[in-house]
Amino acid sequence: MSFDLTYVLVGVALLFAAFVKGASGMGFPLIATPMVALLLDIRIAITILLLPNIVMDVAQVFRDGFPFAVLRRFGRLFIATVIGVFLGTALLIKLPLWVLNSCLGVMVLVFVTSNWLRLDFTIAPRLERQLSLPVGFISGFLNGMTNAAGPALAIYLYSLKLEKRQFIKSIATIFIMTKLTQLVAVSSWNLFNASTLLLSLQVTLFTLAGFYAGLKTQDRVNQQTFSRALLILLFTIGVTLIIRALTQRA
Repeated sequence: MSFDLTYVLVGVALLFAAFVKGASGMGFPLIATPMVALLLDIRIAITILLLPNIVMDVAQVFRDGFPFAVLRRFGRLFIATVIGVFLGTALLIKLPLWVLNSCLGVMVLVFVTSNWLRLDFTIAPRLERQLSLPVGFISGFLNGMTNAAGPALAIYLYSLKLEKRQFIKSIATIFIMTKLTQLVAVSSWNLFNASTLLLSLQVTLFTLAGFYAGLKTQDRVNQQTFSRALLILLFTIGVTLIIRALTQRA
């Protein structure tokens, strides 16, 4: 087989995405999906990235024991997420992605800019319960449509002012529920089969090295540095989404 630089770039992107996932608790699908889509149909790319994401999320969730507190706090959000994932997956083929990506990218950039300008958002405890259903549905829907639920969830959890480890444990627990639901949804359209399962297992093994390095980095980063890095990551995600939207529209 002849050398193909695209395979090397995809491999580097997978390692980097896994590293970001280990360090911040998010970012893997958004970084990895468009790169894998260079070689495969985007629907297949979304499908084969499900297993590695689930494996990494499980590792992050159980680092400090079973997430009983997270399940109690975000139970309503989980229910809405399941509904959103199925509806988003059903529309994956039918609707243009550039509209959704552009709106999400603008929303993320507005949030990051407001924080850099010290216009800090905080969700009061009385509002958390009211917002959990719409946030869960929106993040599930976006995940089903674009495999990019991270920004919406990160904005919500960041505004709850969670401590670093609590933030990562919470978002990883929500991602597990989201990805398991998405696995059922894509299987309903016969996207998850023997061929995609083999590819997904290969990607899982390949990304574990990057993920492990990210976990080690996470343990050494303090709260202030983590918050700053998270905002930079969100800014990068927002710009990436807008660029993808403009490319898809063209």
